[in-house]
Amino acid sequence: MKQYNNAFREIERPFAWVDLEQLDANITTLSLLAKDKKVRIATKSIRSFGMLEYLQENMPYFNGWMTFTAQETVYLAERGLDNFLIGYPVMEKKVVTEACEWVHKGKSITFMVDDLQQAGWLNAIAESQDIVASVCIDINLSLPTPFVYFGTRRSSITNMEQFLQFIEQLQAMRNIKITGLMGYEAQLAGVGNAPNNMLKGVVIRQLQKYSKSKIADFRRRTVFKLKQEIDTIEFVNGGGTGSLDFTATSREVTEVTIGSGFYKPGLFDFYQKSELQPAAGFALRATRKPTVDTIVCHGGGYLASGPIDKERQPTIVSPGLTFYPTEGAGEVQTPLKMQANSYDIGDTIYFRHAKAGELCERFNELHLVRKGKYKGSYKTYRGDSQCFL
Repeated sequence: MKQYNNAFREIERPFAWVDLEQLDANITTLSLLAKDKKVRIATKSIRSFGMLEYLQENMPYFNGWMTFTAQETVYLAERGLDNFLIGYPVMEKKVVTEACEWVHKGKSITFMVDDLQQAGWLNAIAESQDIVASVCIDINLSLPTPFVYFGTRRSSITNMEQFLQFIEQLQAMRNIKITGLMGYEAQLAGVGNAPNNMLKGVVIRQLQKYSKSKIADFRRRTVFKLKQEIDTIEFVNGGGTGSLDFTATSREVTEVTIGSGFYKPGLFDFYQKSELQPAAGFALRATRKPTVDTIVCHGGGYLASGPIDKERQPTIVSPGLTFYPTEGAGEVQTPLKMQANSYDIGDTIYFRHAKAGELCERFNELHLVRKGKYKGSYKTYRGDSQCFL
């Protein structure tokens, strides 16, 4: 941590940091894992325009953005970016109308749909704006079992009959054009397979192994049927950082999505065989020392979304420290137990957030370091006065 302390000595605590050397190493690792697939960057995991530009310039086979709201898409379009896939259905009339206006201006924006209500609503707006809206069909690759729903509850399209019916419904809409399909393997990409509970890890790995054949079969069949029916298909999107090795070998997939892997947040510590490097985090000032074995940081309660468990807490980077289970990471202060009397009031304690992009919702800037030298900063969305979700 000494080189970080030297690089960031003039920065007020708390602050968020990105190690560019580690980030570049992750870019190399991820580009190799992606093989020959095109890469779409998930903006929700980055949430900084400057960092998005950096990744666009340095990521091989870059092919556009997967945004998380229409409002964010409009914001990025205004700043000159292009080729957007909105990763989730959006039902906000004003901002979807603005996005359609950007389509009129020549931007490539694809909307996500998996239900007739979403598509019909979008078709009406597209008609009012005199455009043909590009849509991507999101199929559900989750694995329901008698004991657990393994995956995420997102798309309503779970079988071929539903898929074919939906294609027919979309083709009947004059202002809708099907240009893509997405099959996201959430139970591979978003579920750590090496949790602290060893038995849970064994179960997860077995379910993931079983899921792969089911995922490959359904996605391959939907792509085949879609291409039989539609001649406007431009891409088939799949994967995330956690499933990249599997998705990149799937012949039906033309592009993969990468986001969290650039930073390697804390949740990726619970994945097997990860060669990624921790590249981002935050720093707090120690301001109290109530006992010889306790140091108290100012702030720190930056918990990640998802199920309530200890894995959603920040990861402590500074050695020899643990959370107190009765307090954890607190809203305005975070007490930490020391293994030895190794920290004092005024010291800086370093952490990593459990998830990637959510870190940026807490800070206005990402302070950059490379080989122990301070390299300036990039504003986050928050620093640019933006808040999308």
